[in-house]
Order: sequence, then C-alpha cells, then structure tokens
Amino acid sequence: MQVQDVMTEGCVTVPTSATLSDCVTRMLMAGTGSVVVAEDAPIGIVTETDILVAARDIEEPIADIPARVAMSQPIERIEPSATVRKAADRMRDHAIKKLLVMDGIDPVGVVTVTDLVWHFSEFQREAGKLAEDGRTWNRGTR
Repeated sequence: MQVQDVMTEGCVTVPTSATLSDCVTRMLMAGTGSVVVAEDAPIGIVTETDILVAARDIEEPIADIPARVAMSQPIERIEPSATVRKAADRMRDHAIKKLLVMDGIDPVGVVTVTDLVWHFSEFQREAGKLAEDGRTWNRGTR
C-alpha cells in the first residue's frame, strides 16, 4: 500500500507572517491538527503539540507568538508513491507524527500516524494476500 492511498489530500498552509492564533484558527476551520508554514515553498509545520509547548514556554499570548518561532523544521517529506511502511519508518526514525506528502516540488497532502492506524486492517489484508500469493508461487501452481 502506498502513502497516496492513506494520506489526507490537500495541505492547509499559513504564511510566515502568521501567529499561533492564526494557526489555531486555520486548524479549527479545516478540522486538522497541523498547518504548513510556507513562503514560496513549505519551510516548516506547526502542530497542536508545537502550539501547546509554545503557549507553556513563551510568556506571551498566542496571538503575539509568530508561527515561525514554534514551527518544527526542517519539515519531513515523503513522496505519494512511497510505501506506508517507509512512511511509518520515517515517522519512527524522526519521532514525528506527520509527514508532508510532496509530488516533486508540490505539496499534495499530509500523512499522519492516525492515517496509518485507521488503515491498519487494510495493511493486514494486503500482507495476508501477499503471503498467500507467495505460498501459491512456492507450490508451483502459477
């Protein structure tokens, strides 16, 4: 199974001039847990956790905290044709929960740990089918 099969299509963005309050508003409007900070290209990501940490650590209202101060960067990326296993491995290796899905230089979506969990039963079915196909090939029936 590929990232494009499980990712959330589209990418919610904010400009580099955005505040954390702007990020919260965009997240709530879009029903998402993160926004990508972009100039001409994506430069970082602000997640719910980033906002909570900044709100705790910076003694200012979130309306006064620039997104670029709290964003995670560099933003980890993956291509739509990558396997979900590669996405899960990259998330684990970088201790992150979200990857920006890029088709060349164009952001096309986001894949999250939640996306992977929601599709877990599909992964199991696909793995079982691949295992059965392998047994069939090994018995010489194909």
